[in-house]
Amino acid sequence: MPRIDEIQRTDRKTTILDAAERCFMRSGFHGATMAEICGEAGMSPGNLYRYFPSKEAMIEGLCERDLAQASEGFDALATSDDLWASFRDLAYYHMVDEPRANCSMWIEIMSEATRNPQIAALRVKTDEFIYQKLYGALDTARSRGHTEPHADLERTVQFMITYADGLMLRRGRDPDFDPVPHVEMMFDIMRTMLLTPLSPSNDNLT
Repeated sequence: MPRIDEIQRTDRKTTILDAAERCFMRSGFHGATMAEICGEAGMSPGNLYRYFPSKEAMIEGLCERDLAQASEGFDALATSDDLWASFRDLAYYHMVDEPRANCSMWIEIMSEATRNPQIAALRVKTDEFIYQKLYGALDTARSRGHTEPHADLERTVQFMITYADGLMLRRGRDPDFDPVPHVEMMFDIMRTMLLTPLSPSNDNLT
């Protein structure tokens, strides 16, 4: 059983991360101050700094939490009876059902990654995680015969990541943007990439 002090520490970190997320959504990464986050979390600066010494550390904590949640969704694909339907449900969860404010915060983080080495390193780690999970899901689909045997998984994954980045950007900056038809378009293109036999010149690709 977890020790009481470990549970309390986890609860406090969750409180701080929730507060930081609200502040980042409301004020942006640079606009949100540590004092504002302390007030939102109901903690003194001294107590908060014991858990997170900087805003960068909070962003890292938020990303780790999001990746843990995303990992559960990807892992569920491995036991799904209908992998394509489960894949679509996962895409809708992250690209449609996710609050638009989360997309705006994602844009803030991506912008900060262009000038902040610590956030840039976190972005590389996140991209690698997403790549591996997407590739693993498509590899599972291929092993079950749900794609062409020689489907180019690498090319498909790169397309999905780039497309999803653009969709998140559109959602974050345009309140009237409807992501649903664009997610469906992504799956239409994926089917073409994964279910169409490769030309003879590409038969050696896997």
